[in-house]
Amino acid sequence: MTTKNSDDDPRLILRRLEDLVRDIEFEKIELSRREPNIFNALSISRRELSHSNFLAWLFDPKEGHGLGSLVLRKFLREVFSDDKSDLRGFIDADLMDVNGVEIRREWRNIDILILLPKDVVVVENKVDTSDHSRQLSKYRHIVGEAFANRKKHFVYLTPEGTSPQEDGEDEYYINYSYHNIVEILERILEVYSENMPEKSISYIGDYTTMIRRNLLMNESINQKAMEIYRAHKEAIDFIIENRPDPASELLPYFEKAVTNAGLAIGSPNKGVIRFATPELMSLMPKGTAGWPNREPFLFEIDFFWSDRWATAKAIISPGAGEHSQRLLEAAKAIKNTLKDWREPTGKQWLTFWAHHAPFVASEMIAEDPEEIQKRVTKIIEDMKPAVVQICGAIAKAFQA
Repeated sequence: MTTKNSDDDPRLILRRLEDLVRDIEFEKIELSRREPNIFNALSISRRELSHSNFLAWLFDPKEGHGLGSLVLRKFLREVFSDDKSDLRGFIDADLMDVNGVEIRREWRNIDILILLPKDVVVVENKVDTSDHSRQLSKYRHIVGEAFANRKKHFVYLTPEGTSPQEDGEDEYYINYSYHNIVEILERILEVYSENMPEKSISYIGDYTTMIRRNLLMNESINQKAMEIYRAHKEAIDFIIENRPDPASELLPYFEKAVTNAGLAIGSPNKGVIRFATPELMSLMPKGTAGWPNREPFLFEIDFFWSDRWATAKAIISPGAGEHSQRLLEAAKAIKNTLKDWREPTGKQWLTFWAHHAPFVASEMIAEDPEEIQKRVTKIIEDMKPAVVQICGAIAKAFQA
């Protein structure tokens, strides 16, 4: 006979939730969080792309923030004085030549690229993620080829100034933190606010508050939140356990787009949508292994786990068995007409077509539902011609 844990009693859980709501300190946090802040209003506190956009705006002397090259110079002074910089010891920011500086966003996937007459600065910005896929060494190679005659400086920007994950890149990348960003901006507000446009003062003030509160977690409100958590741990844990899962929240948008495009949904998986044409679904026999529904072939879009792309692939399952080679030959027969054909890879899961569409799941989840559906629908519509063509060729293989 098992004894029911008192913590599982619905009445006890309800009482703890009521205690949390009645806690005056919890109410103070709610009021504090409601203070107007443009960045919180736009739900961009943890969006790397939005942080990079705002920083690039501040760095660019030609933008309308009224600060000229002030933010850029203070940033470069710290970068160039780092031991990993080719210009270490160069401290006087006022002597830096920033005439004709060019700020690029997402050039060759680099978050921020600062082009100076004799130097180039790469800023890789990481808020909630870390470097992957050897991207840091790749960026060094790209910049080395494109700007061979300029001195190169590589900055790895994270909330706490942590080191890169990629082996060996810590030798080249300067560890830079959002603490440094806040110090620069707060100092500018303290000294130069009398000569700054009111909107710039408001934007920068909101930005530094948002960073301290959401990235650095060092405001008094953060300390109060920890105290409340300790006092109401069971109730808060219960809420967290029952919060919506981001991958599951996005999945219905892809299911709707796939269905509206006249395609049929295949085996389910959180963070992934699988599908083919209805005709092919009706022709395919069950495989011996692979996906839950044992389809021999499907298109698959990973829209959640990469957090940079919605990656679509045409995949032959290991469960295709004796059909595998026939399906691959059918696909190869039309490869010259396919834009995103790739040479088949994989020993068990055979991929021969791949398409990448920009899609940052961690940012999209906070968008208006109509905007999410619009973006997802475009992804499906853009790839539908290839889907129909490939499914048609494979359907003929099953009919043969």
